[in-house]
Amino acid sequence: MGKKGREKVTVFTRQKERPNELRVDNGVLFCIFCDHSIEWNRKSTVDSHFNSKSHLTNKNLYEKNLRTNRQQTLHSSLSASENKKAVIEDLIRAFAGADIPLEKINVLLPFFKKYLHEGGAIPQAATLRQLYLPHVFLQHHEDLVLIFKEKPIAIITDEATDDCSRSVVNTLFSYRNHTKLVSVDFLLQVNNATIGQNCVNTITTFQIPLSSPRIFVTDSAAYMKKSFREVLKPLMPQLIHIPCCAHIINLIG
Repeated sequence: MGKKGREKVTVFTRQKERPNELRVDNGVLFCIFCDHSIEWNRKSTVDSHFNSKSHLTNKNLYEKNLRTNRQQTLHSSLSASENKKAVIEDLIRAFAGADIPLEKINVLLPFFKKYLHEGGAIPQAATLRQLYLPHVFLQHHEDLVLIFKEKPIAIITDEATDDCSRSVVNTLFSYRNHTKLVSVDFLLQVNNATIGQNCVNTITTFQIPLSSPRIFVTDSAAYMKKSFREVLKPLMPQLIHIPCCAHIINLIG
């Protein structure tokens, strides 16, 4: 009864005993690490092979190569991901520099995919704004900070109304040959206090001491003059207010 109840040993039985080390090919048992056949009828023969010095050497070499290949694959994947990110961010910078809305990218996607090496990696405008534009903006902001930090700048401020009837205050900094738009702020109220506070906040954001700004350029609006006189001048005694000549000529005209 014991012999009848005993499970019949096959080549697949041996393979199941060491599934990560043995494979079966056309009824023949092979060692994965050594890549040669093993007599499977006797378990002692199989065990003897796995205890042999040559097998242990081949196993170590196999595992070492596997780790190296995995590292190379991971490095390749990371490199591809970085290349994709660089292409997308450079594209955003190019569109922003040319004053082209990102929505235009949706129309150009078929062209990019057909003719650019990384064109298929470029997503639609909504994804660009959500995932990539914030990082590009932060890099641009850091570049501006490096240009104007602790410099004796000129501050240029103007208020306008956008197509949604919102009050928009644009602030530019100028230092030597650099004149850059550094801040666009939407204000609920526009008066001498809010203009002055917005200006001080922008200066602070760019790590510019209140003793550094030299010139404050605005139009000739009464609240702009009052903002300089009552808000900014007490904080920055060295500051000089220069009304915009172009605005004055426009008023005269």
